[in-house]
Amino acid sequence: MPWYSPPSRRELSLVFFSLTIFVLFYNLENSFTNDALSGRWTASQANNKSANSNSENEDWDDVIYGNWTWQEGQVAENAQKLALNKTFPPLLPPQIFGTVGVNDGILNWDNGVPTTTVLKHVPGARAAFLPVVWLLRRGVGYTIMDNLFMLNGTLFAVTDDPTFPPLDSIASSGEDSHAIPRSSDWQILSSVQAREILGPFGGLIHGVSWIVTDASPSNYTFFSLWRTYSALDTSLSPDALTLPPPRRVFYPNVPALVGKPQRPGDPYVVRQRSPSGFHPFVAKAAFPTLGLMYKDDWADYELFHVPFLIKRAVVADEGAARRARADVPPFAVPLVELEASKKWWEPIRRGVARFLGVAEQAPNRAWLSKAETVVTYLSRQDAAPGPKLRKADHEALIEALRELGEGYTVHVVSSEAPWVERMTAIAQSTIVIGVHGAHMADCVYMPPSSRATVMEMFPPGVFIQDAEMAVRALDGVGYIAWWEARQHGVNALPPVVPPDEKEKDEVPLDVPTMMRAIRRIG
Repeated sequence: MPWYSPPSRRELSLVFFSLTIFVLFYNLENSFTNDALSGRWTASQANNKSANSNSENEDWDDVIYGNWTWQEGQVAENAQKLALNKTFPPLLPPQIFGTVGVNDGILNWDNGVPTTTVLKHVPGARAAFLPVVWLLRRGVGYTIMDNLFMLNGTLFAVTDDPTFPPLDSIASSGEDSHAIPRSSDWQILSSVQAREILGPFGGLIHGVSWIVTDASPSNYTFFSLWRTYSALDTSLSPDALTLPPPRRVFYPNVPALVGKPQRPGDPYVVRQRSPSGFHPFVAKAAFPTLGLMYKDDWADYELFHVPFLIKRAVVADEGAARRARADVPPFAVPLVELEASKKWWEPIRRGVARFLGVAEQAPNRAWLSKAETVVTYLSRQDAAPGPKLRKADHEALIEALRELGEGYTVHVVSSEAPWVERMTAIAQSTIVIGVHGAHMADCVYMPPSSRATVMEMFPPGVFIQDAEMAVRALDGVGYIAWWEARQHGVNALPPVVPPDEKEKDEVPLDVPTMMRAIRRIG
């Protein structure tokens, strides 16, 4: 905008007034900031005139430059002497809060190699003389330990304790689960041996690691691992997961994919993932951050030729459990030997139910009202060779279930049904019916109640206690074994008689008898 006339007196007054205020307050702010400093310098100037007083300038020189004795070429030497005379705190393992960074994977232990020490045997009393800072609870074949080393594919326990459990009670051979572990599988080192073999440093595997040494994990692997791990908190609440979730599961003897690796030029064949002992969706629902690491990953650690310290390991070895106890299935050893909270499985079951969108059922307090009964039949009629109901009995069972009427909801779930459909039905079931087999392991996800019941059907004279042992470990789920028209409750179970492979896979059932049992429960 052009300036057509000189500024007026009013405009000039405003400009000079603004400049005056700016200069005044700018200098006032700097005066307050440097007041103490100015006072010191004033005092130091006055005191410099007196020979009997100490100079403030000398104090400032000590603060800024230090009180070194000035000698030509000796400044660095004096600083080195001060550093050597200073006591530094010992190097401690890093405490990780939140995400582990790239600089948290190395641990220097020098000559103080971390040791693995027994805290408690199960069964058995706690040894009072053992330090509590190292945790290890042991059931044969299922072990929790801190500070387990891995080097060149071998697991090492470092201890000078002569009462440390023998390795054959912890693990088995990587080639034959019926044999004791080889020296290439497991070793126990003394502290002196550990310093020589493991060296002064190594990699650090943070968090909780589950290690499944079996080449063919069972369908109850996840169930057994959590029961073992939950023994660390016998007051575990169903509403909150107080134990740190596991970060990874190692399968040292299970390849990532089924079948032989393909070579260049071979026709392309789709290879399936190796079974892990639980459906992949279960791990993602219960522990979204859980990683599965197979034989190929284990080989990567082996090729490092550097020791790795596993901070906390939960080891499951069904071979060791099988050698120790023949009266229960190998997976059930921690269920009968390790003390746990009555609600030990509830955090996992509820987590999966929430993942599936199944609401938690509130207890019905009105004695006159009657809660709905949800019946789920896990059919195996369309499955590959294996046990299944006799065709006529299968058709009669489906028709009878559909005629149950008001107050009942019925789900007939095929063996080929998607995981979400199958587990959604189980997660809201009052009664689950199925022919015996590994698929009955999913029954542990049904909600506990006074009416919750698993009905497992066998050929007469045959009984396998896998599902019964799993259900017995839960608080609030009943069990009935069926031999056609005959029922066997938990207090009158038949002797364990595995099925003969030569026998037919068809299982007979008296449908009217089962319907009466369902109505009594409902």
